[in-house]
Amino acid sequence: MEYLMGILPLKDWWYWIIESIVFTTICLVLTRWRSISKRISYFYAIASLGIVELVSLGINHSFSPVSVAAATLGLFVIAMFEEQRFYSEKKNEQKIKLLEKESERDDLTGLLNYRALSQEINRLANNSEIHNIVIGALDIDHFKKINDTYGHFAGNEVLNYFSTVFREQIHSAFPKHGYVYRFGGEEFTIVVSNHSLEEVYQLLQSIEKFFNNKSIVTKEGMKLTISFSCSLTDHLNDELLDTTLKRADKMLYGVKNNGRGWIVTDQHHQRPRKTSSERKINSNY
Repeated sequence: MEYLMGILPLKDWWYWIIESIVFTTICLVLTRWRSISKRISYFYAIASLGIVELVSLGINHSFSPVSVAAATLGLFVIAMFEEQRFYSEKKNEQKIKLLEKESERDDLTGLLNYRALSQEINRLANNSEIHNIVIGALDIDHFKKINDTYGHFAGNEVLNYFSTVFREQIHSAFPKHGYVYRFGGEEFTIVVSNHSLEEVYQLLQSIEKFFNNKSIVTKEGMKLTISFSCSLTDHLNDELLDTTLKRADKMLYGVKNNGRGWIVTDQHHQRPRKTSSERKINSNY
């Protein structure tokens, strides 16, 4: 373009080769400069291009209003457009991250959903710093009876209350290592890493006592006492985490078929102190 515009003669082609080599070298250095962002390195590249061009013009004594304007004002205009492009891309990235985060949350309870659980399982499976994983499957006892007797609005209040208590307790006891997921309906899963099964078991016992001693009072004034069934299992070495999850789910069905309202683990059981009929939902107005 410089030759066609009459800025440089064709005999100076070797200057163009040197310019290209110098600029390419600068760009390679910038791509390996990890302490600065891509955005800043890109602007450094634009500035270096202008400097290389001005130096080349000085060596060739080819300064002219057109050539100087191209190496300064022209690149400045390009930089302005690139700034706008970076800004637009950043906004789009933020929107995408927000949508991804929302897609990993249950709409009703705000808990992480099955998609987030699948991603967490993949992350844990590939993390060498994780030395133990406990997976638990939970189910609110007789939840269908609540919906059938008191309506779905009361059922939603129970789900929110149950989710809030579990999320706070798990996050408080196992910060950055414990998460609660909702599969749908009254089914939940917990994943705790770098803590023993016994630690998780003891926490769930305390949560069970909390629910036994504190009733839920709905917006309509109904007083409900709930319990939950749970199974806990350790992730075995060289075992797919999906297999661990399926084993916990199978164990939970065993709990539900044997009276509900208790916690079963790979090591021991906490059997209910009351019979199945005595552990049904209590309600008062």
